[in-house]
Amino acid sequence: MNTVIKTTLSLLTIMTPYRVTHVQGMKMGEVIIVSTSTLKKDVRAETFEAQATGEIAPSWNKGKSGESIHLFRADRGNRKGEFLPVYVATKLSDRNTPPGSPFTNTRLADFLSNPDSYTEYHLIGAEKFKSLRTVGILGIHYIKVKPGRSDEFEKFVIEKLHPAVSQLLPDMQLLYYKAVAGENAGSYITIFGIESEAARDKYWPSGAPETELLKQAFRPLNELAAELGSYLVEGSYLEPKGGAAAYFESHEWTDFIHKGF
Repeated sequence: MNTVIKTTLSLLTIMTPYRVTHVQGMKMGEVIIVSTSTLKKDVRAETFEAQATGEIAPSWNKGKSGESIHLFRADRGNRKGEFLPVYVATKLSDRNTPPGSPFTNTRLADFLSNPDSYTEYHLIGAEKFKSLRTVGILGIHYIKVKPGRSDEFEKFVIEKLHPAVSQLLPDMQLLYYKAVAGENAGSYITIFGIESEAARDKYWPSGAPETELLKQAFRPLNELAAELGSYLVEGSYLEPKGGAAAYFESHEWTDFIHKGF
């Protein structure tokens, strides 16, 4: 039995008591569109959240299959406190909204200063995935690929990265997306899809260093992490003092918490 399999089995055994029977959040999809707009100056955050989660999103989602809108709010990282309206389509074929911002034609537009402002992301190598998980946290890391290396990077993601990290832990997966339209077209993000705040705290406790459990999970990926670093702009990711996990974490990042409805 190789080291990666042994480590995975060990982690599964350790974390079994933490599993829950129901996960509240958003099912990840091949298409993720985020609003890049701020709220209007006269909009109160509490009013917006109550309207979005209590009425607008549930009403819009009702009766739809394979696509939905959600609201997240940042609690850690560079954009702490900001809201993130998200549209998700399970499959590219499920997307029934016209090109452009899907938020323009919803009541969310009443609260946004620029409802036409958006970025559309597509999952790299989506055809390789049988299914995706439901997550309560979107840990979005804005990665910077070296100029001229995009094609090689995407091939690396499909052939090596996703097979290793998309099912890394029972309550956390890493997924790589490319921006195909909107404000940040051509850029890339890593999404740390985490089941819940409790799950996140097992790996990154608030105000404390990453845990040994996280380091143990990434330890077999040292060579893969170094190869990942070769595609990224130097200085855009954390210094690898803590091991392989640092290569996967960008200096520019935000954790967004799903606001349930």
